[in-house]
Amino acid sequence: MASFGTRAAYSPSPLPRWEKAFPLRSASYARHMRGRLQGFIGLIVLAALAGLIIWAFIQAVQAEPAVVGSIGVAVVGVLGVVWQQRQTEKARLREVHRDRMSPVYDDLLGVMWGKLAGAKGDKIDSEVEEFFRDLKARQLMLGASSAMVQAFNEWTVTTKAAAEAGDNIAAMTAWEFLLRAIRSDLGHDDSDLPPGELLRLFITDYDKHFPTPK
Repeated sequence: MASFGTRAAYSPSPLPRWEKAFPLRSASYARHMRGRLQGFIGLIVLAALAGLIIWAFIQAVQAEPAVVGSIGVAVVGVLGVVWQQRQTEKARLREVHRDRMSPVYDDLLGVMWGKLAGAKGDKIDSEVEEFFRDLKARQLMLGASSAMVQAFNEWTVTTKAAAEAGDNIAAMTAWEFLLRAIRSDLGHDDSDLPPGELLRLFITDYDKHFPTPK
């Protein structure tokens, strides 16, 4: 199985180590507590309004059941339309996200397949370095979901550690983790896809390297 090590081009630059932590100042604490108090008061007001609306509705039903029934049907109809529009908008946004990120992930897979097919030591060419810089600084930053950003960062750390240890099995396992995150970000549900099935797509001797536990 080809070496799957990745080095600095695939890993984020070390974050600066702050020498001084931001202290919890009294003003910040006061703002924090004031925000919590305002939120608590808002919940109380919302609950009171909800109770008032329910009480008014019950009173209205008792006084004019026919009129209230007609209004209730109209309200349900409006809520149904609003819910349908929200679902349509969510579906549209998912489609837009998929259309935007699919080419990005396709390019990522192309780079990694090229790494697998022609890996020679740990040498990283300038085009690959530039690709990963753009991927992290622009594509993932602006387009990927929160889960995908976290998965990419975890893959970066895990893969770097595996490369340093010469552990190709750990690197490939991390790669499948990233593949699942990519598929999830594109809208696929892999909850019923057993571990290892994605790796089987391109590792013909998968069972040799990943024996099934007995």
